[in-house]
Amino acid sequence: MITERSMNIIVTAGGTSEPIDNVRRIANTGTGRLGSLVADELAEADWTDHIFYVCAKDSIRPVSKRVTCVEIQSVADLQEAVTELTKKYVIHGVVHSMAVSDYKVRSVSTIDSLSEYLENRSAETGDLQKKIVQGMDETDLREGVGKLSSQMGAPLLLLEPTPKILPMFREMAPQAVIIGFKLLSQVSVEELFDTAHRLLVKNRCDFVLANDMTEIDEKHHRGYLIDPERKIQTFDTKQEIAKGIVQTIYSEVEHR
Repeated sequence: MITERSMNIIVTAGGTSEPIDNVRRIANTGTGRLGSLVADELAEADWTDHIFYVCAKDSIRPVSKRVTCVEIQSVADLQEAVTELTKKYVIHGVVHSMAVSDYKVRSVSTIDSLSEYLENRSAETGDLQKKIVQGMDETDLREGVGKLSSQMGAPLLLLEPTPKILPMFREMAPQAVIIGFKLLSQVSVEELFDTAHRLLVKNRCDFVLANDMTEIDEKHHRGYLIDPERKIQTFDTKQEIAKGIVQTIYSEVEHR
């Protein structure tokens, strides 16, 4: 039986961004609106204790004063924040709605610099892709520079994958009810469900909220909450999704 104010929940929301230099960043369009509604809905429940809202600086924030906001920017910041929370508290639920950057900037060069580097090594044998990566790293313009010059011509950015945060939650909070999110665009319902279920299995989630960009606007947000047996709850607004997620967490913990 869940006792009053007994559960600690992490909600991630908004979008991460990765620095190009000290003033420029690569960002995505995550706003945090749905995550903020989930956090506020959790704050209304008498069975929640700590509610941690891990979000980007410009994310929409929950209204409730019961929610503790933890501000981050990059994926590295996100990883550090959730690691610290899971070390300090027993986490009973994770709602990972944040739009996490898939890539970060490894190096920044220019066409001229990279071309010169490759021309000087044209006689060398070896894999061309490796030479390009090495050339980007060796002609990286960011070292010791706060802001890259806007006069540098045609810039080239070499990106590399960021760590995947969702699979880490099962290791950091093995007892938690974990809800992941999957957003696609212009796909069939079958493909959306199949992709969401694969994400669930791969990352050992308890549920995944699947949605398609074509079914989201200012007033409507069709969401499908999928479990390991592919049973599906369907919602038509962000508020319905938030209420459904909170009730699902409660019901899942009650039956464990």
